[in-house]
Parts: sequence; C-alpha cells; structure tokens
Amino acid sequence: MTKAPSLRTAGVFSVLALTLLLLGSAVIIASSGAAAQDPLETFSDPATFTAFLQAADPALRTALFLDGLFALSYAGAVGFAVIAFRDRCPPAAWAGGLGILVTMVLDVSENLLMMGSLGLAGAGQVITGERISLHVFVSGMKLHLAAFSLVAFTFTLPDRGLITWLMRWGGRTIMPIAAILFVTDAFGMGANASLGVFVAMTGGFVLQAILMCREAQDQPQVD
Repeated sequence: MTKAPSLRTAGVFSVLALTLLLLGSAVIIASSGAAAQDPLETFSDPATFTAFLQAADPALRTALFLDGLFALSYAGAVGFAVIAFRDRCPPAAWAGGLGILVTMVLDVSENLLMMGSLGLAGAGQVITGERISLHVFVSGMKLHLAAFSLVAFTFTLPDRGLITWLMRWGGRTIMPIAAILFVTDAFGMGANASLGVFVAMTGGFVLQAILMCREAQDQPQVD
C-alpha cells in the first residue's frame, strides 16, 4: 500500500476546491455582491440583515449550493493530505484532520442556517437579533477552527522548497491573522481581512495541488 492514492485524491480535491472557490466568486461578482456571505457573517441590525437577505435571493442560494460542495472539497483536500503525511507529525495530523472535519460540519451548519433565514425573510419575517448572533457565532467558530486546522496541517508538510515554505508560513500567518481580523473587525480591518482569507485559500489550493502531484509522482509503487 503506497501513499500515492491519498496524495492523488488530495490533489483532485484541491483542484475541485479551487474551481468551486472561483465559481463562487464569479457568482458574487455577477450578482453585484448580492450573493456574498460576508454581510451575513458579521452583526448588523435586524432590518438591514433582513433587507440584505431579501435582495440576495436567489443569487445567494446558488452561492450556498457551491459553498456546500466547496466544504466537502476542502475537507477532502486537507483530510487526504494529512493521511498521506501523518507519519511526519502524528499529533499535528490528527489535529488537522479532525479540525477540518469539524470545520466542514460548521460550514454546512452555517449554510443551513442561512437557508433558513432566507426562507424567513422571503416570508416577510424580520430576522431577530438572536438569530443574527447565531449566524455570527457559527461563522466565527468556523473561521477560527479552519485557521487552527491549517496551522496544524503545516507541521505535516514535507520539505519541497519554495512550495512548502509558502504553504507553511502562509498557513501559519496570513490565514489565522486574516480570519481573526475578519471576525473581530479589529482596527477596522474586517473588509480587508475577508480579501486576505480569499487570497490565502486560493493560493493554498494552487500550491497544494502542485505539491500533491509532485509527491505522488515520487512515490514508489510498493512500500
């Protein structure tokens, strides 16, 4: 049994995650921002939150569909990668693997919560402050855990020169800082931090796809 199948699977999921991320971005641009989930991940007053949801339907439903597939894809990309590299640092592999699975569950839960709020807003009901706070809580937990999972994942990476150097330090700096800035809006950096999260994810999936391909090619047919 070789590591190659896990590496190839992680590579396929990385490409899928990248593709879905770009498709989701295209939907947001085409909808002039109506399909963006960012305004639903930070607190706003009930009237503003409800108005955004009413204006976002049906573009947001398309974005949520793509985001559901994206959640499955990034979980597969990181999950199979840590399986392949688990011998390098087993504790980090366990932390990264379990963390990304829980992140996926939180992401899907967030999408279901948004779908419920879309339905309520479409029926003419104002979204309550308590429900908005739940949106913000689930989103914040998802981003914090995603950052933790990626930091743990970086400790399992092999030495591949510039590729893994960028993955290590991008995962340990850009993603955690951007995620926490987005959640807290510290220094008024919430909007810029959202872009940082997007850049970190896009670059990470590109680098991971390349790394998985190279590592799979270097694996012997039999251990």
